[in-house]
Amino acid sequence: MAMKKIEELKDIFVGPKTLLYAKAITDLSKTTLDITADLELPVEVDSLKATMQDPTINHYKVIGLAGDWATTSELGDFNVEFVVPSKAKDLLAAMFGNDAVSDLTKVTLKTGDTDLDATTGFTGVALEPKKFKIQGTIAIVDDTKTNVMVITNIALYATLQWDDTGTKPVAFKFSGSIEGAGKKSIAWLTKAAA
Repeated sequence: MAMKKIEELKDIFVGPKTLLYAKAITDLSKTTLDITADLELPVEVDSLKATMQDPTINHYKVIGLAGDWATTSELGDFNVEFVVPSKAKDLLAAMFGNDAVSDLTKVTLKTGDTDLDATTGFTGVALEPKKFKIQGTIAIVDDTKTNVMVITNIALYATLQWDDTGTKPVAFKFSGSIEGAGKKSIAWLTKAAA
């Protein structure tokens, strides 16, 4: 077999444009599959990360030799994280469960400030922050809409992030890993020619 040249190995994924979330786990061992997105997430620029930690290397030494006699290793953890600057009710339900979110139909403030103390009151949602595992599949679409990176078997947790209150909106950080030991969990797709 002839050596592969640099040009033949150029197969890149760059320029994420859209992040889609599907509640369903996708079986990447099949050759034909459907991914039905439940949410298109508004992800903060440069907050999306999908990384794999270095493996743990175990060194086994013997007397009289300076180097390793043998080595073993364990695969490093795969981490996914991104920040979503939204407090939309559907998003809150996806992050913390339907039972953690409820509607507030009228809240009246009594402050003495006529602009705040409106007789119409305020409406909104209430959230019970609690530990909730977000499972499913994310699909990262590139800016040309011809390439997609799929990460499935994900287990994510959401946390409130509002530490730059003067310039950034309330946001939630999603962070987690893949729970797909022994399963194909990452795929890179290219749109087939017509």
